[in-house]
Amino acid sequence: MERTYISDLTAGKSVLLKGWVYDYRVLSKMAFIVLRDATGFVQCIAKEPKITKQVSGLTMESVIEVTGKVKSANVREENARKDIEVEIQSLEVLNKADKLPIQVNEKAVKAELSARLDNRSLDVRKSNVRAIFKIQSTIANSFREFFFNKGFIEIQPPGIIATSTEGGTDLFKVDYFGKPAYLAQSPQLYKQLMAISLEKVFSTSAVWRAEKHDTTKHINEIRQMDIECAFHDDMAIMKYAEEVVKYIVKKVLESNKGELEILKVKLEIPKAKYLTYSEAVDLMNKHGIKMKTGDDFEPEAERKLCSLFPNHVIFTYEWPSSIKPFYIWPKDTKKGTSGGFDMLYGWMEIASGGQRVHVPEILIKKLKEKKLNPEDFKWYVDAFRYGAPMHAGWSIGLERLTQTILGLDNIREATLFPRDRRRLTP
Repeated sequence: MERTYISDLTAGKSVLLKGWVYDYRVLSKMAFIVLRDATGFVQCIAKEPKITKQVSGLTMESVIEVTGKVKSANVREENARKDIEVEIQSLEVLNKADKLPIQVNEKAVKAELSARLDNRSLDVRKSNVRAIFKIQSTIANSFREFFFNKGFIEIQPPGIIATSTEGGTDLFKVDYFGKPAYLAQSPQLYKQLMAISLEKVFSTSAVWRAEKHDTTKHINEIRQMDIECAFHDDMAIMKYAEEVVKYIVKKVLESNKGELEILKVKLEIPKAKYLTYSEAVDLMNKHGIKMKTGDDFEPEAERKLCSLFPNHVIFTYEWPSSIKPFYIWPKDTKKGTSGGFDMLYGWMEIASGGQRVHVPEILIKKLKEKKLNPEDFKWYVDAFRYGAPMHAGWSIGLERLTQTILGLDNIREATLFPRDRRRLTP
């Protein structure tokens, strides 16, 4: 007999089920199992003494195989299907579970986040945690789908680099066959080199940042969703960011109705608001948050700006060149403004990007201004000497976008196996 999944069960059928014991109880003349597989939960009933005795020897999360007959029923079990139950004809224990370090069935005490992350393979068996990562899967695939359908080419940038991408020092250093190298903090330089040749590219890749943060929105290994596009400036590339976030939210609403219900998330497709950096700073000062030109937006300012435009993706553009990376185009040298922008959604920054420098002489000047040695970036600078069009791009953090879409308190909730300054395992 072929295996049947719980979501496909219909009354009157004889079935073979495989899954995990989510719950069980034994009465005097019968026993009940709530069985879970990847598609849902179903209540199974044992009436024969031999099978009832088998159920009494089970443990939570043991892997079992059940054959039985599906019957219509009015099931009261909270998590199980309400319309049917399975009368067990045979039961086989495929792998009996030891005592659990955390409970998957959290009817009583819920585990702390640290304990959950220590036992992540158990934690993701919970309906609400599984819902987060099913939605995250939709987010990542919607991003790919959107840009693939726009004619972009997916690229795979390297994860080991010879020089800093952002110009900072917060890099993880590695020994590369006796030479110093670093874990990539961004695919930035490589996606630019592909954009000036392939025109429209995107990537989804892991990046690493050795910043000693200890916050609810920072981790040290993240998944970035990047694009880079030739013949685009900062204004044109921001439109892509607006459109893809709206597309992603629309796809989540269509594909993950059940998961949103489990998480009690009410989601709407956002609107968009565009503000110059100066306009945003003025707004902050009008609403009691003191800022001056050259200041970055602290979390308090990000939250305030988002509260002024609820359910919006908010773009702040024409940032001062002094606080943007060397590769951001100097839009107005007299005013000191750049082609750089940030994107806020929910209550925090989820993306940054802008128009890039595509002229070698300007790039060398910008590197020197940031006290970087152009010789360390020679391979990068020289690439723009052979017919490089203007280009622009941005990156969105997958975990942070998941966090803000679902209103999660901690980015680690949206990360399967978080890597931060205190956590390297599992």
